[in-house]
Amino acid sequence: MGSVVIYPIKDQKHIVDGQQRTTTLMLLLKAMHAKLTRENNGKMQRLLDNLASCLWEIDGVTGEPNPAKPHLVSHAISGDKHQILQNILEKGLEQDEEQDSSNYEKNYRYFCARLDEFATEHPTTFHNLCLCVLHSCIVLSVECGGSASEDERLEYALRVFNTLNTRGLPLNDTDIFKSVIFSSRSGQEREAFIAQWQELEQLKYNKEEDGLPFLFRLGMHNLRARHGDKSREIGLRPFFLNKHRNLLKDGSIMQEIAKMREYWYGNGGTRNYSLKSHHLYDVLCALENGYWQFLDGAYYVYCLENGKDYLKGHEELLMRTCAHFLVYTISRHSGQIKDLIYHAYTSLYKTGTIDFKAGSQDILEGVVTTQRSEYTFRTFFEAAQTKRLTKSLLALNMCLKYPEQPTGVCEKPEIEHIFPKKWQTNYVKLSPKEANALVESIGNKILLEKPLNIKASNGYFDAKKSKYAKSKFLEAQDLAKFPKSDWLLEDIKARTEEIYQRLYAFFKEYAV
Repeated sequence: MGSVVIYPIKDQKHIVDGQQRTTTLMLLLKAMHAKLTRENNGKMQRLLDNLASCLWEIDGVTGEPNPAKPHLVSHAISGDKHQILQNILEKGLEQDEEQDSSNYEKNYRYFCARLDEFATEHPTTFHNLCLCVLHSCIVLSVECGGSASEDERLEYALRVFNTLNTRGLPLNDTDIFKSVIFSSRSGQEREAFIAQWQELEQLKYNKEEDGLPFLFRLGMHNLRARHGDKSREIGLRPFFLNKHRNLLKDGSIMQEIAKMREYWYGNGGTRNYSLKSHHLYDVLCALENGYWQFLDGAYYVYCLENGKDYLKGHEELLMRTCAHFLVYTISRHSGQIKDLIYHAYTSLYKTGTIDFKAGSQDILEGVVTTQRSEYTFRTFFEAAQTKRLTKSLLALNMCLKYPEQPTGVCEKPEIEHIFPKKWQTNYVKLSPKEANALVESIGNKILLEKPLNIKASNGYFDAKKSKYAKSKFLEAQDLAKFPKSDWLLEDIKARTEEIYQRLYAFFKEYAV
C-alpha cells in the first residue's frame, strides 16, 4: 500500500504523506471490528483484540482497549469534522444515513455495507478477509526522527516525500504551512485559526492564480519589500519554512495573509478605483508578466500600515508600471522586469518613494547594433506582434485616446484585423511580404467583442462598419464613421504612426 512518511513530535507521530490512506484504512478496520462485535460468538476474541490494538490504546494492566483514545487523531481538519472522525472511531455510526454530513460518515457506511455483502456471499471466509487485511496489507513506514530538531525532522520528512512521490500529486505548500501553524497553536487559538483558514478556503476564486498559494506569494513579496530583499525569488516552501518559519510558528503570517486578502478581494465593499486605474489594470492584465501585482500589493500594505491613502497615488503607480513593463517587453528585455519590481517595492519601504532603477529612457532613445543591422525602439515596436503584447498596446492606446471608454465591455476582447487577414484579389494586389506587414501592423488592429469579430470576419471594410457600430468600444464606433469605404495601406500607416507617437509620448513621460 505504499509508504507513509512521518516525523515525531514529543510522544506523537505526525503524518506528512499518507494521511488519506491511513484514515481510510482505519475506517475499514473500525467497520470490521463493529461487524465482528455484533456477531461475536466467543470464538473470535483474538481477531477482535488484534483489530482493537490497531484502532485504540490498550490498557497495560487489563488488556482492555480504550475507544476514547484512538491511535489516529486529525489536526488537519476543522473542529466539527475532527469530532465526526473521532466519534466514528470510538462508537461507529448511530444516526440514519440521511443525517450524514461528511465523507467520513459516507465512507464508513460504504465499508459497512460492502462487508455485509461479502459476509452474505462468503459466510465462511469473512474472517479470512479480516486476517488478510491485518497481515497482508503492508505499509512501509518511513520515520524521520533521530536527534534532529523538530524543524529539521519536518524538513527531512518533506524531502523524503518529494523523493518518493514521483508519480503522485505534489504536497501543497499551504497544507504544510497550515500544519505548522496549527501544531504551534493550542486551545482557542486553534479554533480561531481553523475558522480563519476555512474562510480563506471558501473564497471565490476567479482566476488560476487565485487562492491560498497566491495570497501566500503576495505575502512573501510584501515581506521581501519590508526586509529590503532584492535577491532572486525562491519558492514558497523554502521561503517560509527555512527563512521565515517563525512567522508560521507564532501565527503572525496570518496577519500578513489577511492584509493580502483585503488587497486582492476587497474588504466587504467595492474599492473606488478611478476609471483610468481600471483601464490600466486591463493593460497590465493583458501582459504575460504578472509581477506588477506584487508591487501593487506591497504598495497597498505600505499605505495601510502608514496611514496613507492607497487610491491617491494609484493612477501614477499604475501608469509608471505600465510604461516600464511595456518598454521592457517591446524591447525584448522582459526577463529583467522582475528586478524592476524588486527595486521598486524595496525602495518604497526604505524611502517612501518608488524607484524602479530602470533603463527605460535609454531603451527609448538608444540604438542596438548587431552584426546584421541596427535596432531602435521603433524597430522593436513594429516587430512586436505577440497576441498578448498587441492586446496590451491596443488597450493602452484606447485608454489614452478615449479616457471615457467604459470598462467591463466584455471579459476577453479579441483582436480584429480591419484589413482582413484573408482578402480577395480585387481588394488590392500586394506581395506576400507586403501583405503580412500590412495585415499584422498595429495600425490594422482594434479590440472587438468576440461575436462582432466573428461576424466581421474577412469581409470588406465597408461591410464591417455596421458591425463596428454595434460595438461598445469607442474606437470601433469611430471606425464605423470612417468617411471612406475602403481601408487601405495609407490608412494603416497613418494609424500606426498615430498609435506609436501616442504611446511613445506616454513612455517618455511615465517610464521614469
